[in-house]
Amino acid sequence: MNVLTNKGYIIVNKILIRKLGLECAILIGELCSEYSYWEKYNKLENGFFYSTRENIFNNTGISSYYQRKAIAKLIQRKIVIEKYEGIPHKIWYTLNFDKLYEILNFDKETTD
Repeated sequence: MNVLTNKGYIIVNKILIRKLGLECAILIGELCSEYSYWEKYNKLENGFFYSTRENIFNNTGISSYYQRKAIAKLIQRKIVIEKYEGIPHKIWYTLNFDKLYEILNFDKETTD
């Protein structure tokens, strides 16, 4: 039964699939999951968290090439903010939840 726990699944929003495409929707689900994880342990740095392309690939199966394409689209839509810090550069992400709620046509007040 442990095979069927939520750790073995990717959460993908059907509305986001329709509006942004499958890779973007999967990446948003993964980034939200990582955000929640780091937030739970109070490890966000000014709202940002660190992740690698390899980690995202291992959790989603999306190749580095398609990750870059989807992230570029999400940055253009102002859903994801990405920054590079450190030597060697590490990619840090944060999410614009207001923009996400807008795309999903949700009222932030009613989803909390």
